[in-house]
Amino acid sequence: MRLKSLLWGMMALTGTALYAMPPTTGAQYWSTDPNLDCSAFHALIAEVPLASGGMGFSCFVSGTFVWMAAGGSWNTSLRVQAPASGAIGVDYNFYQDGQRISMDTTSGSGVSPKSGNLLEFALNANQPSEIHLLGATGSGPQYATTQTGFVYALFFCADAATCASVLPQLMFSFAPIKPWSLSVPISWDSSFSAFQPKGIGPRWSAAGISDATHLISFVVCNQSRVASTFTVRVFDANGSLVGESTTPSIVVAGSQGFLLTDVIRTPLPAGILKVTIDGGPNISSVAFLQFEGDSATNLQVAYDSPPQA
Repeated sequence: MRLKSLLWGMMALTGTALYAMPPTTGAQYWSTDPNLDCSAFHALIAEVPLASGGMGFSCFVSGTFVWMAAGGSWNTSLRVQAPASGAIGVDYNFYQDGQRISMDTTSGSGVSPKSGNLLEFALNANQPSEIHLLGATGSGPQYATTQTGFVYALFFCADAATCASVLPQLMFSFAPIKPWSLSVPISWDSSFSAFQPKGIGPRWSAAGISDATHLISFVVCNQSRVASTFTVRVFDANGSLVGESTTPSIVVAGSQGFLLTDVIRTPLPAGILKVTIDGGPNISSVAFLQFEGDSATNLQVAYDSPPQA
């Protein structure tokens, strides 16, 4: 496969191809135009070897779901739907601690599980998909052990506008043990369109409540090329710095989750707090969660500009 531009993200980290093309025997997510222009939405372009012979061309966009929890008491799924404008090809890649992990997946009840560290398929225009992550390969049929990590996703389209409107979602729940139902938004590798804000950067922030009944947690996915620590800073309702520490070193292409109080050991004031994750020269993708008793929700994560010199 020839890339006309370098893909920053997981491909750059590993130095190896992360995917095979989705099947070309069904939905047509490619064009036969050798001059296909994907630049309108900053998408990349790839050659698509066709099963019927010849070569197709596809735009593609990519990003990371920074946290997954599958097996044990977790019920986890990946959802995406093809836009009305055309078909899409989909690649899901599974990682844990910087290494590929083989997962068992299924697309519905009564459907035999598939195993592998890569899952690829194609969808016709307007066709939805839900993939259930059952757990690590070899741990079925009970899948008693929870596997954590992240999912790297690529979406292939016959034109840039179709790629620019793809919005996938990772959902996981802990029911019936806890009534937690959470959604991890994808962190896009670039600003492909207004619908897909960039999800990789050096500094991120979120606002949440911390007190006797509220907990803040976060996940950092190390998108840099070296094992890295990340500086966590906490600001109170007045904007004053009230806590600062660093995470343990996170491996390249690794995700690690923390309670805020696991990283910031000094007492924090009760109430609303701003939390920043700063990688300095190293980049990351970040997700934040707010827990209140038996309830849980995602917090809005924003790119945070550094202080003015």
